[in-house]
Amino acid sequence: MNSFTALRTYGLGLVLFLVLSAAWPQCASARLHWRFDFTPLLSTDNIFFTDAGHGVVIGGAANPGRAAIVWTRDGGRNWHAAKIRADVKKFNLEGVWFSSAKLGWADGGTPGWPNWGVLLKTTDGGRTWRRVALPKTIGGLNGVWFGPHGQHGRLLPGGGTVFWQTTDGGKTFKTMNVRQPFQGGWWIGSWEKMVLAGAGGQAIIRTNDAGKTWTKVATGLKGPAAMLSAISFAKGGKVGWAVGGQGKWLKNGGWWMPSKPVILNTTDGGKTWTVQKPPPGRTGGLTDVWAISPTQAWISSVMGYAYTNPLSALPWLLHTTNGGQTWPNVLHHLLSLRKLFFLNARHGWAVGGQGGSPDEMRRGVLIYGRR
Repeated sequence: MNSFTALRTYGLGLVLFLVLSAAWPQCASARLHWRFDFTPLLSTDNIFFTDAGHGVVIGGAANPGRAAIVWTRDGGRNWHAAKIRADVKKFNLEGVWFSSAKLGWADGGTPGWPNWGVLLKTTDGGRTWRRVALPKTIGGLNGVWFGPHGQHGRLLPGGGTVFWQTTDGGKTFKTMNVRQPFQGGWWIGSWEKMVLAGAGGQAIIRTNDAGKTWTKVATGLKGPAAMLSAISFAKGGKVGWAVGGQGKWLKNGGWWMPSKPVILNTTDGGKTWTVQKPPPGRTGGLTDVWAISPTQAWISSVMGYAYTNPLSALPWLLHTTNGGQTWPNVLHHLLSLRKLFFLNARHGWAVGGQGGSPDEMRRGVLIYGRR
């Protein structure tokens, strides 16, 4: 608690950035020692690293509180503001992806309604960004993916029945109709394969032919709060995890969260999914998952609902090294985690913030850990 009180003196207008840089074996969970660092961002929405030193965080600037991108070349110890045109700063940036060390992309949309999409491109590793022209039919975006050569790419909305893909590096985009509602999508290591989280979390929608045909797989999630927030596959595309929540809605301060966390696992490329047991205790919604290998993965969450003692609903940072048979909580903390990014078992990062609400989880501090 003393550490938490000390962190508050730095102000809430800081971005939590958790660096897990340790020599973790595949078969055992690492003990990490933590220290605090900071980025110049007020809010954070996503993160991407191309190697252990070079990375980008997108979000909102502390001053004047609009869209911003910062980059680092030392793993997150020092941050530099990227150059963005003034007309782009009115957008909310949500997704970021790098095809190579130099070539990267970020997307988002305007606040409010109607919501217009924006796509940014960098060719110098994130230092400068220019806007890519999009058809006026493309609305707000929160996910982007491009292949290693930057020609084949996809843009995803926050929800709906369609997304957009390109085969010429963003010069033209084709509308892809899934014909069923979804909320978020993830890639399985190639252009042809991807998965979408069906709206309501009750199904995972798969394609193996770049969106020409789709297969719907039931998840078994139940209740009005059923949802999937993230899906991740290990290299090879066979083993993966999906996380979210189900059950009824519980009020957590000024917002609502699922009453039960959900962890799903597949070993056949997403054809079938089985439920895995989270650790005992109470937390908020599971926010992200990162599969490092068929046996090792990480899961993050936000601060949850507690009947009396808030400390009984601290966020989780779960780590499995046995394929999900057990999920030990390796960081009992007061800071909600929003997004994860891992290069391998030795280098990873997470962004989030202080508290549990959507606004609070975008405010906090930067934490750096090493074994």
